[in-house]
Amino acid sequence: MDEVGVGLFNRDMIRSIKERWHDGGIGVIYVRFRIGNAASESALQHFESGEPRLFWRQRLEWDYYYLFYRKPQDEPIDKLTGKLAERLIEGLRKAWAKGGDEYEGGKGFDASIGVATAFPPATGRSSEAVIYRMLLDAMEQTTLLDSENTARDKEIDESSHDSVVKPQLAAASETERKRSPLWLQSKTVRIGELAVPFPSVSARARVSEVAYLFDTNAKAQGAVIIDQGRPIGILMKEKLHQMLAGQFGLPLYWNRPVERIMNNQPLIVDEQLPVEQVSQLAMARDFSQLYDVVLITKDGRMAGAASIRSILECITTLRTEAARGANPLTGLPGNEEIQLELRRRIGQGAPFAVIYADLDYFKWYNDCFGFGLGDDLIRYLAEILREKQSLLGSEGDFIGHIGGDDFIAVTNANVAERLCQALIKRFDDGIKPFYGGIEVTTVEDRHGNLIEQKGVTLSLSLMIWDGMVPLTSEEIPRLAAKLKKQAKAMKGSVYVKDQIKGMQHGEDRQ
Repeated sequence: MDEVGVGLFNRDMIRSIKERWHDGGIGVIYVRFRIGNAASESALQHFESGEPRLFWRQRLEWDYYYLFYRKPQDEPIDKLTGKLAERLIEGLRKAWAKGGDEYEGGKGFDASIGVATAFPPATGRSSEAVIYRMLLDAMEQTTLLDSENTARDKEIDESSHDSVVKPQLAAASETERKRSPLWLQSKTVRIGELAVPFPSVSARARVSEVAYLFDTNAKAQGAVIIDQGRPIGILMKEKLHQMLAGQFGLPLYWNRPVERIMNNQPLIVDEQLPVEQVSQLAMARDFSQLYDVVLITKDGRMAGAASIRSILECITTLRTEAARGANPLTGLPGNEEIQLELRRRIGQGAPFAVIYADLDYFKWYNDCFGFGLGDDLIRYLAEILREKQSLLGSEGDFIGHIGGDDFIAVTNANVAERLCQALIKRFDDGIKPFYGGIEVTTVEDRHGNLIEQKGVTLSLSLMIWDGMVPLTSEEIPRLAAKLKKQAKAMKGSVYVKDQIKGMQHGEDRQ
């Protein structure tokens, strides 16, 4: 195996990718561990040493990135990367099974794995933007691999196993690609929080003055060009040195105003813009400007700057923090983030809607078809929530996983009913394949009584707040429980709606 490069989104990585992807693209495998352990480390080292197509890797705490290239005689890169991911999964499972209860009291070592591919960009897109999108795709579509379920998974026959594993390694759908990364849905960091002071000079300053600034300040990466307190351009130290190093550099530029040679199209963003959005704008720039700092303004005036490194480190930190509180089965935010979101919405004082979703007769389904398919059914509900929210919801919508088969969605009041209707239709249209061809006519309730029912249904409790009635986040689950009881008393998949009006509640089955 050739020497494997190390680093994330540095110049060497970009160059190495560009050298390889013209032979049919490149693939990335992203691995995130919830808990690190020696068994996992050993499995990863064994995987790395046995993969001749591996040419780049990077570790960030318990996040790992592996990049692979395709040789002309190989199968397509998506299939190649999928098989490599399956090999890695098998190695991790064997390592966990061998480790037994040695670590962390036998709690198991969960990992999420995602794959993605990238090809040379079409005209109009930068290579850096394509590569960055590939890394995000791999992180967005991670699927949980749970060592606690290894023994249970072995009980599933080969045909069933294929039906579960292969979709996990499939490429993200267009709906998923349009969706913001899940780890940023529950917590938004504004770019202003990363702003740090940055040298600035007047637009009328001479190039010689900027050169002196750089010579006397070794840590200065560049200077912002200011006109009446507003940034109009940027000049990076490396760029200036390149210009002055030429045969006629000094006589051509030394006494000219700096505005004549500055980059007059720097990336300038308002302090309120989310870090994730800024990172996408930054990576979409021409390669010659890729590592320029991002200028941050407040009310149009210079507030500071942020380096690309600080932006990527922030996103990595957000992802790590979100993973700790996310539900391991679906990757959706858990109860802590749910409460934060409800308090945030109430604090805004604007109308909003809360939808509680849960499955009817889920215990019966688990008992009849097994926990593995029960987990798949929960993931299915999570996916249709994401799908319909992306298509019908509004910017800033929130989806959380309370636990088990219970979910919550927070959206605008004016789209909530249409969203409920779409969720029910999508759920009912897609539930039959989960029965494996069996015609279901009766189910058991929690007391063991047989009920005439064609399988699992979906109950939705829709609550709409007008923004004026006094409300706390702790009251919402209590109000939802009343609606949930009403919905479960009805046959089939339904939603029950009510306005939040103190203790007076009506009922409206649609």
